[in-house]
Amino acid sequence: MGREIFIIGGGLAGWRAAEAAVRGGASVTLAANGPGNSPDIHALNCPVLPEDSVEKFIEDTMKSGRYQNDRALVETMCRESLSLKDEFDFDGTVIRPVGTSVPRCVSIRHAIGAIAVKGIKDRLKGRVTVERRTVSADDVLALRAADPAVKIIIATGGWCGKYDFSDNPSYLKGDGLVIARALGAAVRDVDEAHVQYEPTVRIEGPRRGIPVITTLLYEGARLLTPDGKEFLEDARLNKDELSRAILGIGGTAIYDLTAVPEEKIRECNMDPDERIIKVAPAPHSSMGGIVIDTRCHALDDGGRIVPGVFACGEVTAGIHGLNRLGGNGGTAAMVFGAIAGREAALEVKNEKES
Repeated sequence: MGREIFIIGGGLAGWRAAEAAVRGGASVTLAANGPGNSPDIHALNCPVLPEDSVEKFIEDTMKSGRYQNDRALVETMCRESLSLKDEFDFDGTVIRPVGTSVPRCVSIRHAIGAIAVKGIKDRLKGRVTVERRTVSADDVLALRAADPAVKIIIATGGWCGKYDFSDNPSYLKGDGLVIARALGAAVRDVDEAHVQYEPTVRIEGPRRGIPVITTLLYEGARLLTPDGKEFLEDARLNKDELSRAILGIGGTAIYDLTAVPEEKIRECNMDPDERIIKVAPAPHSSMGGIVIDTRCHALDDGGRIVPGVFACGEVTAGIHGLNRLGGNGGTAAMVFGAIAGREAALEVKNEKES
């Protein structure tokens, strides 16, 4: 059996799609030039506590996105997230990202992205053909010309790597958007208004460009001006609001962790002796990209399905609106990656039977 599904992207969304496609009985090839941002996915949102609900999750996500989200995609993500709690051996850690009404961010040693990808790779060992390379639009067009029936899943991640100072790998520059356009898919919201800045990214030392997790602001951490003064009445704001506040004092701040319990710092895989950290906002998450429907079909400029083309993960538009809620990156990758793989495999199956 030849290649039936071609996945572009080696992060969580791509591997999640690969697993779902294999389960659906399809032959899968996955091409990637790296893992994207997935090793830095600390946790994912899932309403697991008694005081939480899918409805609260939907409202928090819409509110964080300034109600510019595609509500159908948000509802799909939040409802499908319920199944995620049964897929992992959670250690019981549920944290509260800034901008949420209740704790909802479920963590495993603050490394759930790496853990999830490793688990999928282990389960799929020998069942997916892996090509370690960069894929261009010309490559994909040549593939479609040689085999028009092959299904394409674009899971190339976001495009914040194009900035000089970012916490993204430098190769994440938006290649998936070029591929999507070449295949006839629409893209939207690829502008500065749809770039989320991580407000607290290290600007010094060997870990320059690595964020300091903002959930510590619920554990006693403070943000101070470079000369050590308070400048926020309450720092537990959405990431876009925190970023604007830091930019308003000159662009840098001190992340003061002196009041944070040592065990909380260790939970974040940080050195408990690292208590005063110089930080600045940096491009972190792109919220614009390929236009999709709730089954991850790529849509054209007229809102019609582009035959045989799917997209999932940060390369897509509409889920997060103008501001991504912390923890929703992992949830979106898991939920929509599975949908993309399942739907692509189902399309292969139906074509075989027709």
